[in-house]
Amino acid sequence: MKLFTTFLLSAFLATQALAQGNSEAAKINNGTGTEEFTFTVEATFRGKKIPKNEIRLNKMARGKDANPGKKLGLEKKKNSQSDNDAGSVKRPRRATPNPAASSGNWCGSVRRGMSTNQIKLIHAYFQHPTCTKRAGQTYPQAVAQWAGIDGDSWGGALLQSGTVCKFDNSSATVRNEAWWQWLPSGAYTISSLPVAPGDWFEVTINTTSNRAGKVTLANISKGYAYTITISNGAALGRVDADWVIERPTYGSSLAGLPKFSDVWFQKAYATRVKGGPASNLGILGSTQLQIPGLCASAEYDNENAVSWSL
Repeated sequence: MKLFTTFLLSAFLATQALAQGNSEAAKINNGTGTEEFTFTVEATFRGKKIPKNEIRLNKMARGKDANPGKKLGLEKKKNSQSDNDAGSVKRPRRATPNPAASSGNWCGSVRRGMSTNQIKLIHAYFQHPTCTKRAGQTYPQAVAQWAGIDGDSWGGALLQSGTVCKFDNSSATVRNEAWWQWLPSGAYTISSLPVAPGDWFEVTINTTSNRAGKVTLANISKGYAYTITISNGAALGRVDADWVIERPTYGSSLAGLPKFSDVWFQKAYATRVKGGPASNLGILGSTQLQIPGLCASAEYDNENAVSWSL
């Protein structure tokens, strides 16, 4: 599995508030030169538009990142059975046909598509977990849950959005946040979008090209929805569909992974540029990534997968 500077909050040091309707521009190097990365934000609460002065995004200023594209112990292994019964809120019990692999930082489902028929959209529901400190792990401890496009076989860019829980140190209380990111540009937390354990979220990422698209992250438990319209992101391959639990990077080091309640990715699917429903990608056929000793994952069916703390 690829670390790829990897995701969110990678040694980010400073914050800056942004409001709806304001276009944020940041110089990034996408491998072919310096381009303008821009986006706008809109939000609603129970269907009513939120005024722009009430929308807050925190831009995280990056420090030293981990090495882009670095592989973290990816290796094939046999599928294993869970001891729990299968069901909508239970882990799969049976051995499954999906390939499995170990990773240093990703735990979940990654479905590889085709460059000749690129991924256009990815979708999932998930519940923000309850997180507790894990003995023997370094601080900060953090776990992020997200859906995204690329970052595995395509290492040049990754577009993703979800939530994260974090303990800064051994005495800190947990911090729960919503966020989005188009790597290699920095991450943005959505500080005006509430996040609490047990809240259900819906994430939809819809690309209009390999360098433009919309991210919609909704807290459906509380009635909030945020849509970020992005232009001039680093070029996506649009070949990887990701439904992932992640152990984030801070500075040049991986965060410790806290314990967390089961995270189910439900109604998880990706659509492609060409073709109807038959060409859509689901969980079956995905690689199930595990973080040895810390996190395991398995599919339940073609639309549902679960990751859980070991």
